[in-house]
Amino acid sequence: MIEEARLHPDPDAAVQRELGHFFGVIRALYHGRFASVYLARDVESRATVALKTIVRLRFLEPGNAARFRRQAAAAARLDHPHIVSVQRHGVSPSFLWYSMDYCPGGALSTVQPMAVIECVTAVQHIANALDYAHRSGTVHADLRPSNVLRDESGLIRVSDFGILSALGGVAAVKTVQYPPGALDYIAPEQLVKDVVPGSAADQYALGVLTYEYLAGLPVFGATSAEDLVARRRTGSLPDVTAFRPDVPSPMAGAVRRALSDAPGDRFASVAEFAVALTGAAGPVVLWPAEATSDDDDAPSDDDAQRPALRPRVRRWWIMGVASALFLVAAASLWFAFSTKSRLPTGRPVIGPVPVAPPEQPSSDVTRAPAPRAPAAAAGPRPSPRPLPSAQVVVSSVPWAELYVDGRLVGNTPVVGLRLPPGRHRLRLVQLGFQPHEEVVNLAPGQTLKLTRIVLQQETAP
Repeated sequence: MIEEARLHPDPDAAVQRELGHFFGVIRALYHGRFASVYLARDVESRATVALKTIVRLRFLEPGNAARFRRQAAAAARLDHPHIVSVQRHGVSPSFLWYSMDYCPGGALSTVQPMAVIECVTAVQHIANALDYAHRSGTVHADLRPSNVLRDESGLIRVSDFGILSALGGVAAVKTVQYPPGALDYIAPEQLVKDVVPGSAADQYALGVLTYEYLAGLPVFGATSAEDLVARRRTGSLPDVTAFRPDVPSPMAGAVRRALSDAPGDRFASVAEFAVALTGAAGPVVLWPAEATSDDDDAPSDDDAQRPALRPRVRRWWIMGVASALFLVAAASLWFAFSTKSRLPTGRPVIGPVPVAPPEQPSSDVTRAPAPRAPAAAAGPRPSPRPLPSAQVVVSSVPWAELYVDGRLVGNTPVVGLRLPPGRHRLRLVQLGFQPHEEVVNLAPGQTLKLTRIVLQQETAP
């Protein structure tokens, strides 16, 4: 077993000494074997952040600082509602470090089993984040419960993209002793020397998370890389229905496939895995539509250098009474987990339509002109106040292009989209999937969340 190298007797004092000109440390949130997380205030932006430091251990050398800089820069470019944003990153004499959004809700626990619908919602949100990162060319490679967080509004967000790879991957730390189950999320191909993990490794980790969210138990409980290999070789993959008989068979089958040893035996993407969780007869949208329509409108540097701040067809399945009850339960869960909308940088905004002043009634009676007030006494004529705009949040699995009244506004997820009150048609389009439509009637000031949309793949004629 590798022995931990101690570069300083007091890591908290070292953080204050080496990073105090960037951050004011408020308190320690977590101390691990090689990493610590602090609640801190950014000196320049005054924002409250989570500051993560990784001790520069000898066995992580050589080249980890350069890899870390590249990977942290790639993670900082990810801009997604379900991804924890990286604000700053750098290297000090004792640490590799980066600051990120603070999520006071903490990690999503795997100790207590989740309700099925709660698990599906969480996994679809995580899959949205992973799918976006994969399309951006970034693989997480270390997805685990401690990296799935809730922010101040309860929104599920994923952190620490690519950090393990920057440190040299599993090969750099595979002889370290771990708590039982800590290595269960590592895909088999990640233990092969010189193999660069792909998106299938993230799908495997998400499959393990799904199993644990449902069962409340680890899949293998391995304590080392060798122990993990032995357990996989000698033991059969446990069936989640053995612990949760209420888990639908499509969901249990999807988890088993995501946990296949060979990457090629898994789903083609994490988005496909998330779709498969609900099965062919599962609910598509867990938010009731306000109206329907058949119309079709839409077609680096020295260590001392200062790090920079990060710029900031519709289709319904015909369902019976049981499905109706399911939707009622899902709606209740939605209100319990509804989140405050945020407007991401760069999202197109449709402003409210100003209300024109009423026209004066016509009359045939000639009236004497009123005396003109002196120019100095004449004040500006008050203009009518426009009605407050509504906000719409749209998320889908997989991602799709969102059209509003025939106009493309961006790719999902779209958060905090402002629309004038009234009737609007929302249409999601993704190649290889059936279009999804919603026709909504928005009231002034309303916030409408359509966040559990699952697109269905097109079937061959």
